[in-house]
Amino acid sequence: MVKVFRDEDRLSPEYVPSRLPHREDELEHLLTLFSSFIAGKRVGQVRALLTGPTGTGKTALTKLFGSRAEELARKSGALLRHVHVNCRLHRTLFSVLRRTIESLGITLPTRGLANEEILHNLMTYLEREGMSLILTLDEAEVLIREEQDAVYYLARIGEERSEGSRISLVLILRGLEGLNVFDAGTRTMFVTNVIHLAEYSAGQLRDIIGFRASEAFHEGVVTDEVIEAIVDQAGERGDARYAIELLWRAGKFAERDGSLKLTAEHVRKAAASIYPAIRRESLHYLSLHEKLVLLAVARYFQGNDSPTMTASQLNRLYALVCEENGTMPKAYTRFWEILQKLEDQGFIRIRVLSEGIRGRRSYIALPEIPASILGRELEAILRKGGALSHDARDEPSP
Repeated sequence: MVKVFRDEDRLSPEYVPSRLPHREDELEHLLTLFSSFIAGKRVGQVRALLTGPTGTGKTALTKLFGSRAEELARKSGALLRHVHVNCRLHRTLFSVLRRTIESLGITLPTRGLANEEILHNLMTYLEREGMSLILTLDEAEVLIREEQDAVYYLARIGEERSEGSRISLVLILRGLEGLNVFDAGTRTMFVTNVIHLAEYSAGQLRDIIGFRASEAFHEGVVTDEVIEAIVDQAGERGDARYAIELLWRAGKFAERDGSLKLTAEHVRKAAASIYPAIRRESLHYLSLHEKLVLLAVARYFQGNDSPTMTASQLNRLYALVCEENGTMPKAYTRFWEILQKLEDQGFIRIRVLSEGIRGRRSYIALPEIPASILGRELEAILRKGGALSHDARDEPSP
């Protein structure tokens, strides 16, 4: 097989490049906000809020910020660690704390302890080691929705300790509306340091794709014409994540065809194989029953020309999908909560209409997502069963 990739992992969603074109100012802003904390000086907790649409570099920016912060701390003789926690995977304060302890590579008891006790043990460890911690909570909307007090609690830690707080926070949200559930005082703690990442322009996407192509492919494999084709596909959304996924898939099609170079046709094939509204990693982060409900939606629209389905129709189909996958369906109240979460994430749309004496009826639509592609992706994930251990741990009972 022809090898067009020099390092395919450079296009992985988990990879953090050495630089982020067109996010240099935001990186410098973050480093400035945390400069005293990074240097190990006695300061109060630093809190920052990063907002922006999907594909604007929020996750990559905070991970690069974390590595730079650790490097600067070492140079100044301070001991600092950065821990990044995805709240779609870790939806409770207990899970966040456990993941933080694991990421630090330390052994602290968690079994049978209340969150307050775990956090006290963590703070005691940091004080004993003279270590500071920057904790980034990615997709924090999920944690706020599942356990509202968790963020408030993390934002107030250290207030009663003689050394103050050795933990500072970065929250990643799609928008400021994610803070609306809090009182004015709690919102103020975060909105004083807001960094908003706007969608990338076509020119910025061109620079980003050119840089990532130089890292991932052998020289001469990705031409200017291919970069333009990718920008044409992704430019309207300003979504770098989608553009990078197009680049990776185009490379895989080129390898399959035995081509020494990527072509615009490979980009077209890549675009046809995915859809901007769907990200494989976003589907992986769904709980088991969120996946099953969404699969039921996809199944209905694959075999039906109607633009909508009722919630009761979906509930019946969801029960059949559960039976196929050897699990019990959730009660209707929990089923409705799942629908609302799927709508929050943009997978479905819900319209509630009044129908006179028949009362109100809820209609479900699948916006801008081909049902066949969605169904195929979900079935592949469920077959692999990679998320089942997470689902069994975090999924509430019926």
